[in-house]
Amino acid sequence: MKRTNRFNIVWDDSEDARDLALGCSTLWNKLTHKRRQSFFDEDKEFDWSSDELYDDFKGWVGSATAQQIIRKNNSAWKSFFSLLDEWKDNKEEVDKPSPVGYWKDRDEDEKELKILIRNDCYSIGDGTVKLPFGVKGEVVGQPHWEGKQGRLEIIYDRLEDCWRAYQSVEVEPRHQPSGQKTAYVDLGVIYPVTAYIEGEETTVAYNGRPLLSKWWLYNKQIENTQSTLKEENDRYSSERLERMFRKRKRVFKDRIRKIMHDFVERCYQAGVDTIVAGDLNGIRDNVNYNKKSNSMIHNFWSHKYLVDRLRWTAENYGMELKLIDERGTSSKCPRCGSEAKVRRGRLYKCKECGIEAHRDAVGALNIGLAEGCNIPSEVINRAMTRPEVVS
Repeated sequence: MKRTNRFNIVWDDSEDARDLALGCSTLWNKLTHKRRQSFFDEDKEFDWSSDELYDDFKGWVGSATAQQIIRKNNSAWKSFFSLLDEWKDNKEEVDKPSPVGYWKDRDEDEKELKILIRNDCYSIGDGTVKLPFGVKGEVVGQPHWEGKQGRLEIIYDRLEDCWRAYQSVEVEPRHQPSGQKTAYVDLGVIYPVTAYIEGEETTVAYNGRPLLSKWWLYNKQIENTQSTLKEENDRYSSERLERMFRKRKRVFKDRIRKIMHDFVERCYQAGVDTIVAGDLNGIRDNVNYNKKSNSMIHNFWSHKYLVDRLRWTAENYGMELKLIDERGTSSKCPRCGSEAKVRRGRLYKCKECGIEAHRDAVGALNIGLAEGCNIPSEVINRAMTRPEVVS
């Protein structure tokens, strides 16, 4: 499986590194411009050629690096065309994709400085990274993963005035499952993870309210800053505002990472080898509640990040993540099967059997039942009404 090491680099000679990054970004932008012009010219076939630009830049960035940038650009355009075909087939449900963009900082109207190095053209050892043309620097931070190294991507972070490196590595799972149980997961906004683990006597729910409270606080600070910028400078952005957005994003990702690690560790201890989760892909498409709910779903919650983080963490433990359609799992009573219900906040009440339950616990149990899990009725009663809440 592939993982990414993230660390900073302090260059011995920052001008050499900046020159290499400038060459990489210029090649990307020229190739992108050429292909965008070709794409928007409907009278001609798309121009995939790159030999001329390769010859122009191989002396500046090196032949191997020029090839890497061209390959990455090829891949980006192929992904775009694939998404475009998907959009053409289903315009009502799929957003129209945008063509490949430039490496450009729009706020500063400058090129983004990036370096792409092939896996066999760099080395990392003894706290030092060495690139072609004698460019080298000190590694700040300890790479987390050890394995077969892949491409190295280095980006200049203008906001924090540092160079960030992302190294792809091929690794093996650190653990292997000790059993063959299954965990059934309902992913949500207020409770990012609510799950029933096969054989357990109750469900477990991870409380996301503290994270949501922080998010609302950051939102208020961002809105005040935006208002001040508009009134005093007639601007919509600033470095301070960018830092605030970045902090909000980091706090969200850090909390979700910790939740997923704790949950998967719990699964590992229980002998789980498969995690089944409800797939909410496209949940935003038809969501239109009140202003606060819409803001949580459209701006705060990232279903893709939840799923990706759950998958990555599960892979580290040798577990498989399976996504299923979860439509209707929160609308049916797991005890009597009735769809006559009352929902208020996180409360679910069945009109037929009268049971009152945690709504997300109902979803997790129904996912399990849909997958053929044999859950005793006494466990259903207990798991629905009294989930273990982890703060």
